[in-house]
Amino acid sequence: MNTLEAIANRKSTRSFRAEQISEESLEIILKAGCAAPVAMARYDSLHITVVQKDEIIAEIFDEASDMITKTIGHKMDMNYGAKTLVVVSSTPVHRSGTDCVNVGIVVENMVLAATDIGVDSCIMGAPIASLAQNTDLSNNIGIPEGFTPILGVVFGYATEKESPKQHTISINRV
Repeated sequence: MNTLEAIANRKSTRSFRAEQISEESLEIILKAGCAAPVAMARYDSLHITVVQKDEIIAEIFDEASDMITKTIGHKMDMNYGAKTLVVVSSTPVHRSGTDCVNVGIVVENMVLAATDIGVDSCIMGAPIASLAQNTDLSNNIGIPEGFTPILGVVFGYATEKESPKQHTISINRV
């Protein structure tokens, strides 16, 4: 698959089979994340945590679901059944927002690589917000002190294959 095909085929999966991705697939995904361009080459400001223990993933998503329920007033199940959760964390960098941009680029590289090798994914913020609030849980999964979880991605295999949606974003040309 070429890059434009991976971009066109990538979609957010919200229902995964109970099957772990292979170690080889995980290594390809992580290598793609590490290949991301990072502002001022501050790779030391980033940290990737891989969680593949079902009980820890469940705890993270239960906490996220509780947080969302308090915010919007009704329960949302955030656990889509994926067997791999990758959390990308950052320390503050030279300009406000650069940490989020760097993490976003790392995550996008990972999900495009996953798409290329037939692994489905969903980028998620809510479970990460729960990790940011629950330092015990963050410590439990090994997020280093001084790092803040910014984005998470779940990886696995979709229960049903769906076609990617077509999106339109407003464009202004000057």
